[in-house]
Formats: sequence, structure tokens, C-alpha cells
Amino acid sequence: MLGAGRRAFSSVLFALLFILVGIIIASMLDLPATPIAKERAEPLSAAQASNRPDDFSTPFINVVAMARDAVVNITAESENRGGGTLMNEYFRFFGLDHPRFQRSYGTGFIFRNEGYILTNNHVIANGGRITVTLSNNETYMGKLVGADPATDLAVLKIDPKGNLPVIPFGHSDELEVGEWVVAIGNPFPQQGLDRTVTAGVVSAKNRKNLRFAEGDVQYQNYIQTDASINPGNSGGPLLNLKGEVIGINAAISSPTGVSVGIGFAIPIDYARAVVPDLIAHGSVVRGWLGLSDIRDVSRDQLDEMHLSGPAVTFDKILRGSPAASAGLRPGDVIVKYDNKPVADASDFMFRVASTPINTSVPMDVLRDGRPLTLDVTIGDRAKAMETVAERGQQQVPGSDDDFWLGMAVSECSPQLAYRLGVECPESGGVIVTDVLRGSPADNSNIIPGVVVMEIDKFEIRTLADYRAAAVKLKDKNKPISFIVLDTEGNMRWAAIDPRR
Repeated sequence: MLGAGRRAFSSVLFALLFILVGIIIASMLDLPATPIAKERAEPLSAAQASNRPDDFSTPFINVVAMARDAVVNITAESENRGGGTLMNEYFRFFGLDHPRFQRSYGTGFIFRNEGYILTNNHVIANGGRITVTLSNNETYMGKLVGADPATDLAVLKIDPKGNLPVIPFGHSDELEVGEWVVAIGNPFPQQGLDRTVTAGVVSAKNRKNLRFAEGDVQYQNYIQTDASINPGNSGGPLLNLKGEVIGINAAISSPTGVSVGIGFAIPIDYARAVVPDLIAHGSVVRGWLGLSDIRDVSRDQLDEMHLSGPAVTFDKILRGSPAASAGLRPGDVIVKYDNKPVADASDFMFRVASTPINTSVPMDVLRDGRPLTLDVTIGDRAKAMETVAERGQQQVPGSDDDFWLGMAVSECSPQLAYRLGVECPESGGVIVTDVLRGSPADNSNIIPGVVVMEIDKFEIRTLADYRAAAVKLKDKNKPISFIVLDTEGNMRWAAIDPRR
């Protein structure tokens, strides 16, 4: 009995020593005093949960939650009068599923809770009957409020039973290449894959001069993304991680007609400029300067003019246009428009078109290396085009001169101008009365009725000015710069090569 008691005492003592050593080791390791199972049972705060290493959630979840219910499916149906969609390297998102009716499928999103929806023009361009399906499967007849093929945008309106969820506009000019974006759309609608979410990055910005099967879009400045976009995604939103729309999905580049990671979205800033007019007028009221043959200034020319940034120039000014009234001349180099640098010719033209008519805008230009600031009052493009279309062109041969460069000229008198169907400018000039076939002037498209206003940067007001320039330049073996007023009254630049 005594031996058994000693053994029991030794066991108890050993157990106590083991527990004591465990407590000491635990205190050295700073282990929690409460059991692990109990700690895991305690709820975590949102901040704690977001910092957990095993938290596999993504920022896309919140974006989708905020935007998904405002994305709608659109079906536009019209009678098929023959012909279908075309397909080339750039694929437009249409589907034909009936021998008699043509249906185009696409996506849109609600941007005002009273039922205004933004989508692509090409989604509804061929459809007379437009059906809009909401996220809760409610279906409404859509009314076309306005469309703008030049930007491929359209606004629809439905009459909802209550307030609708909306997606706010962001600012596409703040986008950076490499930034995460989310696309929500209706890919392959015949398969019922509505409100599919894809994510990717901004692959590039300012993509221009793209050609599409359903017609060219005049104003292009696309956002390129590798977020998967497929037929039926057209008109759907491209979102930033704040849940704001920064683009409207429009097209893809693909040899197969399905996504290969090269998708294009219209910048939301283009929509900001277009949507108010579409709602108010059903079409876009565009500003007009009266310039044509607008192009980017080359890198070599920029270096020669000591310009660090981009610039644009032009070869022609329409008679009576805002540009002509402001004193612009062919060959002027435009550096700034409305106190902001121009990015390129496409950017410049869109900014002019987006300027409200009758607005006075300063333009910074270089003329023969000299900086000038000219104030131009923006005109109405639609009205200007009507005037241009009504204007006729008349030509008759006139008097003769010495046929320098193959053309005869005379003082620009009212009587001669009337015979030739043109007008003499107030600043003077000489009028071309005849052109020899095959001459340098003929090869440069100079015809009777053209008024010569400047030669090699020398202003021509009278016949004496013209003859003085001819004497000075008669031995020149390089193209000679002319500024002329053509028979339609448009000022343009021309280079006449004496060797041709």
C-alpha cells in the first residue's frame, strides 16, 4: 500500500510539474489565454475582415452590386427588307434570327431614374419596335428619344412604375492605362446570358480611325480594354472601381467575331457632350468653324517650329465662315482651343463640334512663326451645311495676261467676278481668267474664277503685286506657296510646282 501511494503521489507531482512548464512556455510565446475555437467563434468587424490574409473577396463585388440592377437588355425589331449584317475584322454586335424580321440585341443602362437609358446607336438603328427588359424581368416598350450616328450613341426612354436604379457618370479623361474596369452586358442573348460580368484593364486610350462593318463613326476616341466583350454587349457600361460609368461598350476587333481581348468603349465624356442635346432636341446641335482638310502637324514640323506639344493645321476655309470672320488663314497652326492644348485633329474637331453655337472661343495659333490669339464665334454646323449645299458653281473664261505658271490673271473687278460667278474679297486679289491644260497651275487644280490672295507669303492686293511676285519667283525651281479663294468662296492653300 505504501508503494502504491508513493507511485500515485509521484504521478500527481509529475503532472503538476508538466502543467507548470506548459504555462511558462505559453507565457514566453505570448499565446492567447482563451481557446482558439472560442476566438474564431467571435464575430469580426468589417475592418478586421478586410485585413484577413484569407479574405478572397475582390473590389469587383461592390461594383457589380451597385450597378447590376441598372443594366437593361434591349431588343430592336424591324421588318427585314433584304440584306443582313456585314462582318469583317471589326464585328458589330447584331443578331438575325427570323427570315422576315431583323432583330438586333444589345445592352443599355439607366442613367436617370425617370427611365432614361443610354445605349449604342447601332443597337437600335434598324429597329422600329424597341423592347427593354429590366433586371427584375419587367418588360417595357422603349421610345427612341434621340440618336447620334456620328458618335454611335442613342438615348431611350421607358415609363417605369417607380423610381429606377441608376449608374452615375464618371470622367473618362481621368482613366489611366492599366486601371481595372468592369463590363456588364448581354453577351449571346439568344443563349440567355444576360447581365454577364467581366473584368479587365484599360489596355489603351485614344484609339482612332477604326472602321466598322455597319458604318464609320465620325468622332472616335475609343477606350481599349481586355475585359471580355462579345455580341450583345454593345451599349453596356464599362465601369471603374467606384461603380461609375467611364465608357459605353461599342465594338471588338476579332477575326472570329468573338472576344479575343480587344474591345472598344466610347468615352463617357463624349456622352456628356451629346446626351443633353439628344434629350432636348432628338439630335445633336454641333458647333462649326468652317475649316476643312484639318490634319495633325508632323513631328518634324513641330520641331522646326520649336513646339513641344501637338498642334493641328488646315488647308481650306469656307467663305463667310466663323473662321474666316475671325481672321484665320490657311496654313495657320492651331496650338490651343478655348485655352486648352489640342491633342490631335480628331480631338480638335470634336471639341469644336461640342462647343455651343454663338459662343466666343479664343484660339492660339502660329502664323509664319508668330503667335496670335484670335477670338472666333462658333456657328451652327447644320445650317452651314444647308448653305453650302445650296451654293452653285459657275465658270467662264476671261481676259488674258502673261500665263506665268500657265494661268492668266486680271484685276478682280465686280464685273469680271460676276461673269465668273464668284465674289471679289474686300482685301483685294487677282482673279484667274484662264488656265493652260497640263500647266503647273492646272496640275495644282487652279481653275478660272480662283482669286489669288497670297504668293510665297506676300500679300496680293493688285495686279502689280502679282506681277512683282511673278518676277521675283520666275526662276524658282521649288513648289511655290499660294493662298487662294476658290470658286465656292473657300480659302485654301495650294503649292504650284513650276517643274510640273
